[in-house]
Amino acid sequence: MKFQSRPRAELVQLLLLGGVVLGLPFLLSSGAGPDSIKPVAFDQERYDKVARRHPHVVMIGNSMLNTRVDKPLFNELAQPNSIGYVAEGGTRSTVWYFNLKNFVVPLEPAPKVVFIFYRDYDFTAPWMHLEGDRLETARTFMKPEDEEVLAFARKLGGVAPGSSLDFYLPEQITLDLRRRISALAIDIAAAGQGKTGDDVMQKHLNGLFDFQNLRSDVFDAGAAANDILPGESKLFIADPGENLLERFHTLAESRKIQLIFYRVKRRPDENNEVIQDAELRAYTASFKAWAESKGHVLLDETEDPRLTLSMYHDGDHLGKNAMETYTRMFLERVKPWLPLPPASPERKP
Repeated sequence: MKFQSRPRAELVQLLLLGGVVLGLPFLLSSGAGPDSIKPVAFDQERYDKVARRHPHVVMIGNSMLNTRVDKPLFNELAQPNSIGYVAEGGTRSTVWYFNLKNFVVPLEPAPKVVFIFYRDYDFTAPWMHLEGDRLETARTFMKPEDEEVLAFARKLGGVAPGSSLDFYLPEQITLDLRRRISALAIDIAAAGQGKTGDDVMQKHLNGLFDFQNLRSDVFDAGAAANDILPGESKLFIADPGENLLERFHTLAESRKIQLIFYRVKRRPDENNEVIQDAELRAYTASFKAWAESKGHVLLDETEDPRLTLSMYHDGDHLGKNAMETYTRMFLERVKPWLPLPPASPERKP
């Protein structure tokens, strides 16, 4: 996919078309907006499934968990620990907070350890993936009292309660685009004019629209929303007015649960390395220091040379053929934090 310069007339036509499409929701009756849609009910069946396992350990996350850990194999390798899973593709930190609050904290007895799989800046951008279908998914993990937290997280992203954009725009349109609709003309006019901008956009688009990668969760594969975060989300802070990290800690502390913030290795380059700038390294170090100050742990697999490019399928997702190898490596990494020493049995043929 290559960018080409376009005549000014074509850009004007494109802007007009985009303005009509994006402005349409505001011209229609507000009665058709999301407030008229009945919220999705709490997924009691999913909770019951977790509760029946009486887990010593619960793992929370999105596709970064689902495409890495072979659950049946890990269940076997981690015995006698019982493992519960609450993982939904495309979710981010606000939904993970609901997972912890409504799917883990009520368990009796409480699990000893909870792993939360994440990428880079997820925890300081609580407003990510809370729109469209993602919003309905979020509500399957919520209780009525959680609407306040949802509104708080969305407000941080500049989304007013009852936004009609929730109803009309598809889930793949990121919150970053929403926040910058007023600057859309400038963005489009600038596309293709700078080599750095072209390279970044081309890299994302080539991966997202490659034919073999067209799956329902493909737009979450490369974490494009994470990569284009505004600068303030790339500074680590655990301020209760800016994100939910202190709420995570308070919930865990109430049941004496240790949180393991598990940072996954993003898709590496041809040398099997992930390039991290000074900003990201400083962020991760500060996150780790905060977690340890609260009695929790941050584990980071980013520098692990055993995770090679050949193990990845699309974006940051691992291929199915790599999951067994990864799961065994993962067990070795997390073994010191499992409540019970694992027997590590071999899978039967």
